[in-house]
Amino acid sequence: MATDPANLAAPPIRRIEFLTACRFVFTQPEWFKSALLLAVLMFLPVLNQIVIYGYAYEITELLHRRPRDPYLPVDFRRFAGYATRGVWPFVVSLMVQTCLVPLVVVMLDGTMLGTMAVFGANRTAGAIFAAVVVPIVLVIFMLLMVLMAVGLKPIMLRAGLSQDFAQTFKFAWLRDFLRRMWLETFLVNLFLLLASLVLVPLGCAVLFYGALLAAALLTVVSGHLDWQLYELYLARGGEPIPLRPLPADIPPVAASLSPVPMPEPAADQPTSPKSSASP
Repeated sequence: MATDPANLAAPPIRRIEFLTACRFVFTQPEWFKSALLLAVLMFLPVLNQIVIYGYAYEITELLHRRPRDPYLPVDFRRFAGYATRGVWPFVVSLMVQTCLVPLVVVMLDGTMLGTMAVFGANRTAGAIFAAVVVPIVLVIFMLLMVLMAVGLKPIMLRAGLSQDFAQTFKFAWLRDFLRRMWLETFLVNLFLLLASLVLVPLGCAVLFYGALLAAALLTVVSGHLDWQLYELYLARGGEPIPLRPLPADIPPVAASLSPVPMPEPAADQPTSPKSSASP
């Protein structure tokens, strides 16, 4: 495992910087063109989510290797590379969601059918049943979705970076990640949810296709936040994810590009060089 000199110059991440992740979008000189191309890729049937995952996790890995460089713009010539990387988190996400669908269907449909049965037998009892049971079921459903999002984040992160199905389900690593990072993982998911609830409807209001542009920008933000989560996990003593060598079609570092804004270290803590392992 070789040490990347670029990482030695990067200040350690001590907390999640949400505004830094938003500003990161504009560090790429061709950010608008890149977002438009990514929005076009969202029209693809079936492959759209796979390609989006691949591009987001490429941003995450390149930030880990080259933390002071802007992200690479979307390049249609690298479509196969995005799809190859994105298929792993897509399959993992699909597996987890498929396992949870029967539980959700039974819970929601059972509540609806139970309410209708009680209401048919006695209107007063049905109204009381609906007023008590339905809110409880909705709260349980929301908690289940939150737990799924938090639990799925480290699995998808490991799948997107390792690009190896056998490496993805290393349960000791997943438990360690959640033990160290559960709060930050929850906050990142909450931030992305709230940002999408604001930006996507705003894009629809301005121009319908603006929602796709908003989703493309959030993809870049998500890639940066995943990098922050991973670097903060490593800073807390976590185990690195084994990475494959970079594909030959990823261009080398362009020294002329402007540097990525890094989260500022806490004023009361001295900065120290941090090395990270990469193959």
